[in-house]
Order: sequence, then structure tokens, then C-alpha cells
Amino acid sequence: MRLEYDLEIRDLSCGIVRDGLGMDIGDGWREIAVDAIGRLAEVSHGRLRVDRVGEKWGMLNIRPLARGLGDDTIRAIFEITSTARSRSSDVCELCGRFGEIRRAGWHRVRCDDCENEHVRRRQFESGNHKDIDEAVGYYVRVCLEHGRLFPVANIVMQAWPDDTDRRFFLDEVNDVVGWWRAGMQHRHLDENLREEFRSLRFR
Repeated sequence: MRLEYDLEIRDLSCGIVRDGLGMDIGDGWREIAVDAIGRLAEVSHGRLRVDRVGEKWGMLNIRPLARGLGDDTIRAIFEITSTARSRSSDVCELCGRFGEIRRAGWHRVRCDDCENEHVRRRQFESGNHKDIDEAVGYYVRVCLEHGRLFPVANIVMQAWPDDTDRRFFLDEVNDVVGWWRAGMQHRHLDENLREEFRSLRFR
């Protein structure tokens, strides 16, 4: 997920999505996640904690920890998460267009175009870890130097043979930056930089 979308969801969550939680979803589910997490924060008055934002059996899985809340609030929370899951079942997780659940390999919701790119995307990701990791380190250091966040595409300018590979590259850099920000280790980045990076915002 783009870093812009990741931070948008966290900012709307009123603290129910902690910085240390990685959100394992694609850009296509941004609108569904924004709506659901905003509503969860509202109905729980910020007293809920989200334990997971990811995919399960192909659909959006938002797992709340709802201890100590009243029955009506818990029912509302269940309805919100169930509705988000249902909405995601025909929305491509990667691009947001109409999609369907694909059951080859692992379950995923994809449009025809994104599904047709599936094998190429996986091969690209596995064959370009070194370049992706180096770009993540460079991006984080540039943002820290300037005291603000930039769209990844404005900083990472590496050329690829075609626009599809460039898109895959930017998607991967965004994902790894988001996971590092949430707490994943990265060989090109000092752990001590994480808290400072978490404080940065887009302007």
C-alpha cells in the first residue's frame, strides 16, 4: 500500500491502529479500509484496538480487540467488519476495479488485468530484492534529511525496461517502507531511525 494511504488510515483511526501494526493490503482496498476503520473508531469512541488489517481467504480482514465494550457496540463493530469483508469480495485489492476471488495458489481478489500480471509481479519481486532494499534505504534517508515525507515516486527514480516493471518496483518500495515503519527490520536502515521517521508527515 502507498505510504500516503497507510498514514491516511492511521490518522483517521484516532489511535485504534497503532504505529507498530503493519497493514497488509493493496491500494485497491484503501476506500473500504478508510470507511471501516473510521467507523470503528467512531462507534467505539477510540476504546477499540485493531489487531490486524490484512487479507484472509481473499477478502479484507480487519480484526478488532473489543474487550470491555457493551453488547450494542460489539454488534456494531461486527457489522462494520463484516460489511468491509463483503465489500472487498468484488474489488481488486491492487487497483480497486471490479474483481473476483481467484483460488490459484492463495485466495485473492483481482481484476482480469491484475490477475494476468500475477506471475510477472511475483517474479519481479523475487528477482529484485537488492534494488528494492537499496531504494527503501535511500527513500527513508532523504525524507529524514528533509524532515518530511514525499511520494515514493518523487524520490525513487530508477529506470526499468517498461512502465509495468516501474509500477511493480514502486509498489514494492512503498510496501517495504510501510512494513519498516511498522517495525520490520531492514538491513539498510538503523532501527533508531524508526521513531523519527514515524513522526514525519506529507506536506
